[in-house]
Amino acid sequence: MSASSSWRSRNEDEDEDLDDNILTDAQETQWSSRDSILFVIDCSPAMLQPDEEGDIPFYTAIKCAKQVQLNKIISSDSDLIGVVLYGTRQAKNSNNFAHIYVLQDLDVPDVGKIQQLEAIEDQRTNFEEEFGTSNGDYTLGEMFWTATNLFGGSAQRIGSKRLFLFTNEDDPHSSDISLRSASKVRAKDLQEFGIKIELFDMDKPMEKFSRKNFYKDILLDVVDEDEESQSQEEQTTAKLGELLQRVRRKEVKKRSLFNIPLKLSANLEIGVKGYNLVSTQAKGLHRNVYTLGEAVREVETVTSWICADTTQYLTAADLKYYWEFGGQKVIFEKDEVMSMKTFGPPALALIGFKPKTAMKMYYNLSHSMFLYPDELSYEGSTRAFSSLLIAMQEMDKVAICSFTQRTNYSTRLVALIPQMEVVGANGQEVPPGMQLVPLPWGDDIRPLPISTEYAPPDELINAGKAIISKLNMKRGFNPDNYENPTLQKHYKVLQATALNQTDMDIDDKTLPKTQQIYERAGGYIQHFRDVAATAELPEGEDILSAESLPSDQSSVAAAKRARPGPSSGVALQQDMKDKYDNDQLNKATVATLKDFLQSIGESGTGKKAELVEKVQQYFANK
Repeated sequence: MSASSSWRSRNEDEDEDLDDNILTDAQETQWSSRDSILFVIDCSPAMLQPDEEGDIPFYTAIKCAKQVQLNKIISSDSDLIGVVLYGTRQAKNSNNFAHIYVLQDLDVPDVGKIQQLEAIEDQRTNFEEEFGTSNGDYTLGEMFWTATNLFGGSAQRIGSKRLFLFTNEDDPHSSDISLRSASKVRAKDLQEFGIKIELFDMDKPMEKFSRKNFYKDILLDVVDEDEESQSQEEQTTAKLGELLQRVRRKEVKKRSLFNIPLKLSANLEIGVKGYNLVSTQAKGLHRNVYTLGEAVREVETVTSWICADTTQYLTAADLKYYWEFGGQKVIFEKDEVMSMKTFGPPALALIGFKPKTAMKMYYNLSHSMFLYPDELSYEGSTRAFSSLLIAMQEMDKVAICSFTQRTNYSTRLVALIPQMEVVGANGQEVPPGMQLVPLPWGDDIRPLPISTEYAPPDELINAGKAIISKLNMKRGFNPDNYENPTLQKHYKVLQATALNQTDMDIDDKTLPKTQQIYERAGGYIQHFRDVAATAELPEGEDILSAESLPSDQSSVAAAKRARPGPSSGVALQQDMKDKYDNDQLNKATVATLKDFLQSIGESGTGKKAELVEKVQQYFANK
């Protein structure tokens, strides 16, 4: 920004020669360090009484803690989790406070801790003998003090610190003003240490939890910036499913993907943050171990480069890079390669505006990112961003920008689509901001591979409409209702193996409900097949024939028709079974393996070793 602008950068006094990739200490902590969650669970008598659904709140909270530890082992096994019980008869803490029991110190979750919580949840651990209840005789301020010590005493570098408080007592120390005041002071101390309190309040039978009695004073400054504006009745619950859903929403620390300037003109910049709302969840990387010694040891992977001519080992300094151009190898130094990738500092630069109608669905190369103003980088960013958002919405425009996310990242063309706030009966449903949509370059556009002027008969179209109307999803599609069955199976087996469990079944909601489909639309599907069988194609034209494909696809289609091997499904099944029985699956061609996997409803993607493994698993489970 220039000095004449009405907005000024908070970082303008910093050394301009610093590398853009160097993070401040606070940023380094936020991005590269660990998340920590301390579960603090009330053990007063009211927490041990069944609610209207028959669930006991204390055991519901224990189940939540166990579930989060299982999730952390899968998604982020370096994060720290701890569990503290307060209001117990027994005491176990470094300060020797009465009625406070540190069940698990802040540390990475492991199998033993999960099994300990599982034993409490299943009531195999006798609660009264191990912990007991103090009948409400406890000091909430001492519990906050203990939590502060646990966070401060951790040897690990912690990025975010959060305290998950489970209770159904909305007015602690109501008869003792001094304890009540001291508890509020200790809660404020937590905030000063950067510890955020997340209250998971649960209702008592026939009595709603009210935050107004006590907790509004200590939660006022620590509410999440994206906290849903729900009514009091919506926020409190004792039902296990709803409580687990609330815990899952707060379990993952929300971090911005990038923090860069949005350049509106040569002399005007505002700060914006980008958030990734959708990200593919992948399996964790496996680790190679050596098991022949006395203990299992992880193998360290070392990469070495060897000269193809002299077989001499090379160092990184010996390596250079080349691309072929006109039959010649054009050689570059590493610094030269890096400079080729650099198109300026990270930023969003406004190019212009286009009508929303200019945006086509097929322009979207990948999922969008959510853009929100960053007031900490430039004062006035929120006002400018809000004005631009409203103007674009009223004029029905989208902004076209060049986007460099980080240093040494390729520059992309993107569209900024305005998204206005939507508030429903339960609070905010859609936040205000902009959706950043990656756009293709001119080099990325490909022609439509199939072109035909064939129009099916109206009878066939009407038969298809009948099927669609009968199988229409009336409640709409919500991806939250569908979990990846591959990941489910993978982690279910890991969990069962680690915890010595026998249940490895999963609830695969992606499987079609064939019986329900048959009952709803079986007759219409048969009618569609009958009509399609009698429909006439244009004379001398096959819609999907090789002649209607481009030349490169025509050769592929011909190759598929000429592919050797069993033609029928039964023959293919028997052929693969014989190879499996004789341990000869490796001799099968990749094409045959893919055909077989597709015939049994499995994915045919992957390398040959992966395809062979899938076939082996199929026959092993039969």
